[in-house]
Amino acid sequence: MLSSNIKEMKKIYRTGIYLRLSKEDGDKAESDSISNQRNLIQDYLEHKDDFCIIDEYIDDGFSGSNFERPSFQRMYEDLKSGAINCVVVKDLSRFGRNYIEVGRYLERLFPVMGVRLIAINDNYDGASEWKNSDSIIVPMRNLMNDAYCRDMSVRIKSQLEVKRKRGDYVGSFVPYGYKRNPRKRSQLIIDEEVAENIRLIFSWKMEGMTDQGIADRLNDIGILCPLEYKIKNGVNVSEHFKQNEIASWSAKMIHRILHNEIYVGNLIQGQHKKLDYRSKEIIALPEEKWTKVENTHEAIIDKVQFELVQSIEEKDTRISPGTTKVKLFSGYIECGDCGNKMVRRSSSYKGKKYSYYNCNGYKADKYSCTSHNISHDKLYEIVLHAVQQQIAVALKMEQFLAAVDELPLKRKRVVQLDGQMEKLQEELEKNQRIKKKLFQDYSEGILNRAEYLEYVELYMNKISSCKKSMEEVNRQRKETMRDNIDGPWVSSFKKHRNLTELSRPVVVELIEKIIVYQNNAIEIRFKYQDAMNEIMEQMEETISESSHENKMVSCK
Repeated sequence: MLSSNIKEMKKIYRTGIYLRLSKEDGDKAESDSISNQRNLIQDYLEHKDDFCIIDEYIDDGFSGSNFERPSFQRMYEDLKSGAINCVVVKDLSRFGRNYIEVGRYLERLFPVMGVRLIAINDNYDGASEWKNSDSIIVPMRNLMNDAYCRDMSVRIKSQLEVKRKRGDYVGSFVPYGYKRNPRKRSQLIIDEEVAENIRLIFSWKMEGMTDQGIADRLNDIGILCPLEYKIKNGVNVSEHFKQNEIASWSAKMIHRILHNEIYVGNLIQGQHKKLDYRSKEIIALPEEKWTKVENTHEAIIDKVQFELVQSIEEKDTRISPGTTKVKLFSGYIECGDCGNKMVRRSSSYKGKKYSYYNCNGYKADKYSCTSHNISHDKLYEIVLHAVQQQIAVALKMEQFLAAVDELPLKRKRVVQLDGQMEKLQEELEKNQRIKKKLFQDYSEGILNRAEYLEYVELYMNKISSCKKSMEEVNRQRKETMRDNIDGPWVSSFKKHRNLTELSRPVVVELIEKIIVYQNNAIEIRFKYQDAMNEIMEQMEETISESSHENKMVSCK
């Protein structure tokens, strides 16, 4: 009878099985797999009739360093509601690796909630009478689990840093316009399906379109935004921040693309880091701590165009309401007297609309400048003529450089490289003479065999080093000579050789700024002006020397 009453009083635990496997655990033994954890727990509970399994909670691919895991949070809600009152895990490390947080659950939360926790391999049972007597062992195990997690975090971070420095892509998701190389997962290759969209975005920016205008055009023609493109290709991405059923392009997306150096073949990684291995909080790092590796993959946008777009972004290019493009000279005209921007304004006279530019500084403070202005049509004609002349000059320079092979030798850089080459040649010949004499010293007994071999190796290394240095100097010399003819200024001006009208891309590519003075005098500063001035000086030098040589010949 007493036995029967005891049986009736026996408590039945509504049990939840908790299983966890993190990415860092994925490389460990098979005994840690989800299926093996489940089998171990089921074997343990099989002959225990006081446990009723209510649910199973699985966090596959989640770290134990914190408790922000979806299935754990669902389990905790069930514990609070009373749906379950017992949790069984393989060991305490599966429950969590954060020493402080695990202790909080074991010693404070679960006892108050009346929750029983069983960790099989650690012989821990929250309902056991010996639990308190073993109170030192459990915290020690938790501390070891926490130390393991901290050590794993350090190792993973160091491995990622090594990969970043050698140019491997370590991001979870590849940037729009690229995909992973199937032969080498850490390398990016161009995704031709959408790469043209990137080119369009940069091209439209050069034409004067705003970020929002570009986004609107992409939406209008039905091009999927990066998020929807990933979903279409089966990439598992979070959609919780989507405001509409289908995500669309935004000005912010366009801005990020226009400023991302990945599109010129460079990888910039390590811009953020987790505050602590226990936390998911991410902080931004200063630029000097970023890892940048150039030319790691094929570029979608050439560097010249990318730099031009960055220069556009730095300028004040506000637009009128209801428009999607900036005006032709927007952000490029400034007052030569006070340095303020010249602002475009419009007026009508006898039904005809006129546009002109006046000083913004005078509008803000009438004592800082005067109310001078210039009409758009007049400025347009002046700038067009100046650009056409500059293109003609650039083409003449190209012909001159191509015709005069010796001209690059007059450049300071080439002269410096020639000086380096002479010194290296002298050093090479000296080392070769010494090496040649070593055998004679060995034959005459001045050097023993060991000394002879040691010195031979030393001077062989010196000779090899000299030859490598000479090859490098020669490469730099050829590159410098080629830069005269194939520099970016040449291609920029050549592509507009038949220019008959101005466009926004022409202004962006060729002009640095347009300065308007009070008397309507105009100064146009072109891009690559320093390089062109240097070539001009060389041209004048060569012509002068040639003239002098002709006079000497005639005198003879």
